[in-house]
Amino acid sequence: MIESARLRLRRPRPADAAEMLALDSDPEVMRYVGSPPGVRSAEETARRVRRWIDADHGPLGWWIIEGVADGAFHGLGLLLPVPGGGDVEVGYRLARRSWGRGLATEAAAALVDYAFRVVELPRTVAVAYPENRASRRVLEKLGFVADGVREYKGARVDHFSLEASAWRITDEL
Repeated sequence: MIESARLRLRRPRPADAAEMLALDSDPEVMRYVGSPPGVRSAEETARRVRRWIDADHGPLGWWIIEGVADGAFHGLGLLLPVPGGGDVEVGYRLARRSWGRGLATEAAAALVDYAFRVVELPRTVAVAYPENRASRRVLEKLGFVADGVREYKGARVDHFSLEASAWRITDEL
């Protein structure tokens, strides 16, 4: 479990499936998620949710983002190996009701801190569609540096990286 001031990040459980399905069935949430971005069929979404709940990625993996005070579901976070590479990606998506409150920044910061301090990764990476200004702002606030446009799972995305040594400078958010 990972905790920040307002959030708890924990592994998904079967009881989370309905919230996870609703999150990934919201066209606004999924506008910049996936390759190609957007909502998948109900069957595919249900298969993916089951796979995420059942997955064991060791210290990495999927995380439910919930409120510390009330246990309210806010979204999903991830720390996963990049396909075909040695890097670990930081990712997140929030339910619309959780937008605009700094929760994406707080959740991503908690994941990055865990990646560097607990997993002891030398760096993390993230991707964002060029049009996704909100996600780009989150990454920039955390100290991620844009390092070009890349092909990622069949999509053209902006690629960001953050070195552990740079995080030590920015970890007092």
